[in-house]
Amino acid sequence: METRRTVLKTLMAASAAVSVPVTAVIVGEGDAARPHGRAGSAPPPWWLLDPLKPGFKLGLGWFLGELTPVVDGAAILTLVHDDGRLAHVHLCAREGSGVGVASTALFDLVLMDGHAGSDATDEDLGRVVLGLSEVIAKNEVDPAGDLRAVVWMQQHDERVAEYGAEALLANPGQEKA
Repeated sequence: METRRTVLKTLMAASAAVSVPVTAVIVGEGDAARPHGRAGSAPPPWWLLDPLKPGFKLGLGWFLGELTPVVDGAAILTLVHDDGRLAHVHLCAREGSGVGVASTALFDLVLMDGHAGSDATDEDLGRVVLGLSEVIAKNEVDPAGDLRAVVWMQQHDERVAEYGAEALLANPGQEKA
């Protein structure tokens, strides 16, 4: 029996196949084809956060910053606090039990702060990220945006294994040479 995630992955792979060269596609056993590489070819998936836009006040002192295109398997959302702090939330593909601060049916929202889960997340920041996951959960069931970006997403563990945790922390969202 196909899950909603499997069906969506298949649809996304089919929509992306038009623009992805054959040499950039890998096929895992039982998985839909998905592009593989350091950067996708789609704009940032702002549709996941619709109707929120950059500069939107999220509450508790936090504002939406930028959202990158998918690089190294995740789109990176920067949150900005009134006091100048930044938080980098990596939007990753989810399969199985969720990881990170929050999860939806299809995505994990992983706070990349260099602590590897060893420190408690600031409560206000955690509440803001949970709120963002609710927005994403509503939008993922009726995608209204460019699905190519989502096809390039990887699970957090896959990303760490492929690129290394330190590389994912450096220059969030900027493609490495």
